[in-house]
Amino acid sequence: MAYQAIYRKWRPVVFEDIVGQGHITGTLKNQVMTGHISHAYLFCGTRGTGKTTAAKVFSRAVNCLNPKDGSPCNECEICRGILDGSITDVAEIDAASNNGVDNIREIRDDVNYVALRTKYRVYIIDEVHMLSDGAFNALLKTLEEPPDHVLFILATTAAHKVPETILSRCQRFDFKRIRNNDIIARMKEIAYGDGLKITDEAFSLLAKLADGSMRDGLSILERCVSACGDSIGVDEITSVLGIAGNDACFECASAILNGDSGKILSLVNSLVSDGKDLNLFVDGLVSHFHDLMIAKLSDKSEEIIEASVEDLVKIKAQAEKFSFDALTRCSDILNNARSEAKWVKSPRMIYELALIKLSRPVLDDSKEALLERIAKLEKDIKDGIKVAAVQNVSEKPAEEAPKPKKEPSARLYVPLDVSSLTASTPVVVAARKWEAVTAKVVKKYPHLAGSVINRKITIDGEGIILVYEMRERMMKEIAVTYSSAIRDAVEEETGFDLVVKTAFAEDVEDNMVDYWSIAKGKADSDTSQINESKETPRETASADPIDKLAQRFPEIVEVTDQSDFLDYKPEEDSFEQSELDGEDREEFFSEEERAELSGE
Repeated sequence: MAYQAIYRKWRPVVFEDIVGQGHITGTLKNQVMTGHISHAYLFCGTRGTGKTTAAKVFSRAVNCLNPKDGSPCNECEICRGILDGSITDVAEIDAASNNGVDNIREIRDDVNYVALRTKYRVYIIDEVHMLSDGAFNALLKTLEEPPDHVLFILATTAAHKVPETILSRCQRFDFKRIRNNDIIARMKEIAYGDGLKITDEAFSLLAKLADGSMRDGLSILERCVSACGDSIGVDEITSVLGIAGNDACFECASAILNGDSGKILSLVNSLVSDGKDLNLFVDGLVSHFHDLMIAKLSDKSEEIIEASVEDLVKIKAQAEKFSFDALTRCSDILNNARSEAKWVKSPRMIYELALIKLSRPVLDDSKEALLERIAKLEKDIKDGIKVAAVQNVSEKPAEEAPKPKKEPSARLYVPLDVSSLTASTPVVVAARKWEAVTAKVVKKYPHLAGSVINRKITIDGEGIILVYEMRERMMKEIAVTYSSAIRDAVEEETGFDLVVKTAFAEDVEDNMVDYWSIAKGKADSDTSQINESKETPRETASADPIDKLAQRFPEIVEVTDQSDFLDYKPEEDSFEQSELDGEDREEFFSEEERAELSGE
C-alpha cells in the first residue's frame, strides 16, 4: 500500500474523532438522528480545524444504512463506496480551481437527476469564497430551492468574502481554533498507534507550533519523524525546523529588561550561526511578550496562556519585572520590524536595530518610550523608598553614631577661614547689605522677588551663596539664570565684584557662616575713629538718633527685614490730620526741643 501522510492516515472517520469541535459535531449528529437535514450548510473557520473532514463524515452519515448515534458506520456498502470513491453521488469540488460560471452551471444541471445509489446527492464545495461573482449568481437560485435529494456543504476560511445572499440561505457553523490540550491528546493517540516515542515537552512544543490547526501539527510531526525517526524531543524539533527554543525568548527578554545590547547581539549571532530562522524567532518573541502581558494583567493567566507549568512560573516571574508600557512598546516595535523584514532579502539588520531600540528606550523618542522611562523612574523611586524604610526599621544601633560632616564640592563651596574675617571683609560687607541688594534687584527685575526676598544666604571664599530648599528648585533655576544681574547689584551696592552662587540647603548646611557675629577688627576700629574725628558738630547734631543708638549699643539693636517695605506705594495710602498738629502738640516739647526741631 502506498505511503500516506499522517494527517491523511489518521483523518477522522466518525464525529467522535473530530477534535475540539464538539459544539458542531453534536448538532450534526442530532440532525442525522432526527432526520432534520437542511439543504445547505456553510462551514467556516481557520485552516486545519476540521471543516472538510466534518463535511465528509456528514455526507456519509446522511446516507449511511446503519448510522450509530448519528455517526456513519463505515461498514455498509454506501459508506465503503463513498470512502473508496466508487459512489459518485458525493462530489467534492475545489472552488479555487473550479470557480467559473460554467463549473457551477454543470452542478445546476446535474442536480435535476436523482442519486443513483444514495439518498442524497451531496456537493462539497471547498474554499467557496474563491468563486467568481458570476458563479455565485449561477449558484444562488439552485441553492435557494434545490431538489429534495440534493445537499450542499460549503466550506471556507474567509466567510466575509461570501455574498450575503449565499450566507442567508445556509446553516452556518463556525469552527474554533483547536486548543493545545486537545491537539496534544490527539497526537498522543497517533503516537501510540504508530509506535512513536515523544516527550511531553515535545508534545507541548508541537501543539504550540500548530497554532490551533490539527493538520499543521500533524504535518510538523511527520516532518520530525522523517528526520529523527521514532524518538523525538524538543532538541530534535528545534533542530529540524530551525527555530529557537523558549530559553532563547526568555534570555532575550531579560537582556532587553537589563538594557544589555551586547547580550542581544551575541544571541542573534548565535541563532544565525546555528541556522535558526530569525523570522520564526521574532514570531516566538512576539508571542512571548503577549504571554508576559497576559500574566501581568490577568488573574487567570493559567487558563489563557498555553504553556507548561515550568514555563508558566518563569513567565509570571519575568512579567513582574516589566511595566505594562514596556510590554506594549516591545510588541509594537517587534511587529513593525516583522512587517518591514518581509520586503528585504536579509532581515537580520532590521531585527537587531529593533531589539537594540527595545533595550535602550532613551534612543526612542516615541510616546511609548517616554511612558516607559517615566514608569521606570517611578519604580526606582518607589523601590528606593522601600529600601530606605527597611533600613530604618532594621538598623537600630545601640548608640547613634555622630553624623559625619557633609563636605560640598569645591565648585559649589570655596572654603574660607572664618577666624580671619572682619566686618570690613568684602564678602561680610556684601552679606550684611544683602537686603539693600535685594531691593535693587527686585526694583529692576520684579520677577526675581521670589528668588531673592527673605532668602537665606551664606558666604564662602568667592562671594555669596543663595540657599534654597529642595521644593524651591524652580526659584533656584531662576536665580541661576539671572545670577549676573544679582552680581551687578552686589557690586553697585558694595563696590565689590563678588561671585553669586546658588545651592540647596542640604548641600551647605554644615558650612553656613554667621556673618552677623563677626566682630570688628583693628583696622575697622581705626577707620571708625578717623571717621568719627572728621565729623563736624553740625553733622553730629543732625545725625539719626537710631544710628547713634546703634553705634553706642549695638547689642540691643535689632536688624529688621526691609523686604516688607519693598512693595510700599505711598500714593495708595491716605493719612488723616493728627490731633497733635498745630499748637496742641507744643505742650509735649520743651522750648529747647522746639527750637531744635524748627532748626533755629
